[in-house]
Amino acid sequence: MPLGPAGVWSNFDRLSGEELLAFATAAEAAGYDAIWTQETAGRDPFALLAGLAAVTRRMSLGVGIAVIYGRDPVAMRAGAATVHELSGGRMILGVGASHRDTVAEVRGHEYAPPLRAVRAFLDAYERAAYRGPRPHGDPPVVVAALRRRMLELAATRTDGAFPYLVPRPYVAAARRVLDDAAAEAGRPRPALVVSQAVRVEADPAAARAAAHRYLERYLGLPNYRANLVEAGFTEDDLAPPGSDRLVDALVAWGDEPSVRARLRGMLQAGADHVALIPLTAEGLHADRSTMEALAPPW
Repeated sequence: MPLGPAGVWSNFDRLSGEELLAFATAAEAAGYDAIWTQETAGRDPFALLAGLAAVTRRMSLGVGIAVIYGRDPVAMRAGAATVHELSGGRMILGVGASHRDTVAEVRGHEYAPPLRAVRAFLDAYERAAYRGPRPHGDPPVVVAALRRRMLELAATRTDGAFPYLVPRPYVAAARRVLDDAAAEAGRPRPALVVSQAVRVEADPAAARAAAHRYLERYLGLPNYRANLVEAGFTEDDLAPPGSDRLVDALVAWGDEPSVRARLRGMLQAGADHVALIPLTAEGLHADRSTMEALAPPW
């Protein structure tokens, strides 16, 4: 998968369209290898990435992730293939089951067990018809995978995994699971893409206040809670607003050299690509000054 080590990931709905395009061009100028968006109930990720394809020339364009309940496999393949074609082969498609509340309450679908749902979607995606031009072939696919069985599915059926909200020790363990599953299946080494929320802030109270705001929603979601417990955190750690131990493991903060060291640490632990999430002082996404201050190489 043609993906360098440094990316930037955010929900960009806080930014105006003009600010979003400027953010993307600034990220490319700063040397980032990829820019990632997500799918919630805001901007359509494929339309957004098509817009970014028009103002960038080099960066990979990733959706991490597109929700499998949001479109059928034919529509998913068509959207990804179109962006891949028009961007000169720079699209990366991440797919995942998302969470029960966003699927059942926001979209009105029945939320199935994630492993079963993602496996069935990948089966259908592989069979899905697409009759448009494919000058650059098919875009790579990664799966939003957290625990062992989903990581093994990603390793044996796709180009890699994109676990979200994970600490460094998790990365080393996930690397082993992916590599072992791929080797057993006779497949190439899968890509491991992770994100890392960051805030350049030396004051612990201010940094943790931003981190708490960022983590507020995630700590209420069962999928993340189960994975964090498996990673060694306790229910006391996960109780809102999250313990200092948890916050410090999930959000890299401090002076610039300290944050850069945390980003390098994720790569050293086994990640192939780290997409930083640049936080504002209020813990909101897509802080351009933070993104530029932490420009690669790390």
